Amino acid sequence: MGGIEELSVKIRNYKCVGQEEQGFDKILPINLVIGRNNSGKSTLLELIQYAISGLPTGLVVERHQGKDTELIFSHLLDTDELQKVFPSSNSEGGISGNHWEYGKKWVGKRLTWGIRNNQRVFMKTDPPYDIKILSVKNKFENLTANVKSNPLEGKMVRRLSEARDIVPEHDDSNLNLDQSGRGGANIIQNYLNKVSYPTYLVKEILLRELNNIFVPDSTFQEILCQQWNDNRWEIYLEEKGKGSIPLSRTGSGLKTILLVLIILHLIPHIEKKQLSEYIFCLEELENNLHPALQRRLLIYLRDIALKENCTFFLATHSNVAIDLFSHDKHAQIIHVTHDGEKAEAKAVKTYIEQKGVLDDLDIRASDLLQSNGIVWVEGPSDRLYFNRWIELLTDGELREGTHYQCVLYGGRLLAHLTADEPREVTGEWIEILRVNRNAIMIIDSDKRSKGGKNILYKNKTVGRAKGD
Repeated sequence: MGGIEELSVKIRNYKCVGQEEQGFDKILPINLVIGRNNSGKSTLLELIQYAISGLPTGLVVERHQGKDTELIFSHLLDTDELQKVFPSSNSEGGISGNHWEYGKKWVGKRLTWGIRNNQRVFMKTDPPYDIKILSVKNKFENLTANVKSNPLEGKMVRRLSEARDIVPEHDDSNLNLDQSGRGGANIIQNYLNKVSYPTYLVKEILLRELNNIFVPDSTFQEILCQQWNDNRWEIYLEEKGKGSIPLSRTGSGLKTILLVLIILHLIPHIEKKQLSEYIFCLEELENNLHPALQRRLLIYLRDIALKENCTFFLATHSNVAIDLFSHDKHAQIIHVTHDGEKAEAKAVKTYIEQKGVLDDLDIRASDLLQSNGIVWVEGPSDRLYFNRWIELLTDGELREGTHYQCVLYGGRLLAHLTADEPREVTGEWIEILRVNRNAIMIIDSDKRSKGGKNILYKNKTVGRAKGD
């Protein structure tokens, strides 16, 4: 019941994560993990691996302040699971009446359990049961230990670290690919040169998907493999109008995309598994990728996730990824922060939280050739007064056109503007926070006499410009 999307998985007392559990309240097809360097993004990716394979025995040195590391799961209970513990054929013991009549109220409700020292431990149910009834307590603990399934069980995790490369390699019959990209050249040359592997997966599938992402920037006509004098194999790409180019002489962005395609299209064939059996944890794919290319790659991954029912966790700093997935129902953004002692992971749901992510990463509108902030004023004279005031206040350090930009709203046009949370806006309002997330609005009085009322407000022509 609920599947992987209803699973909550968290960790505590591990590396930068303290006593308060951190992780994912749910898992969607695309999960962005965003934060500054050394904030704890990689720790959350490790959590996904541990949620599948369990905590390794050597984690003593990774404890936070010496406390035992613990995994915490929460998932919905289904009828089959509950009937194994509360059978309808049983009406004896500490439960009054038929056991199934008592237990069925938890169908679709949450069970939370932990893993401590590689042992499952019951934590709670929602709604809670009466802990005074020992037989019920024992049944729920039995449910936790022996019956409740982990939706991640059986999944395979494939990682790509931010430090990755494809380099010439000697022939190896073991087609392994580590998270740094080692083994990538060997895998491709085996598929191109060995009769035991289908060549079309590289010559047709990999080439087609590479062009799906790169066109119109580049068009590749063939993927080749040649051997050096020292017997190492080098990957070559034949590009239209440029001839055959060795991969070692290309940028790291091209190598990143090729590695992504290897883990999506060759690794499942090697391991004889379907893409739906995989979870992909990819770090900083944006490195050395043009924003347009980033966008095409991310859209490609989203399409794969939805079509093949696989899951991606993307650790990133990219404003392109934030912009692309911030309103996507199939994606979530997890903002990771660190206060110097411990990390905190929080799902980003509101516009203000999205703004906080951009501020934390120091992504400014001026980085996109836009103003850092907009000052809304009624007319040209207000603009002159405001600019002079800022000049005097900052000794000329802040200037319009560089640090901010004035925009005129023109009196009664104010009635059409709103500074409400963008997601809450309905109707035909012009949303000033969509224009720029850093906005100031200056409204002066239009009273005709001392003690009189503002004419605009009296005539109800002022809109919802109330968010400044």
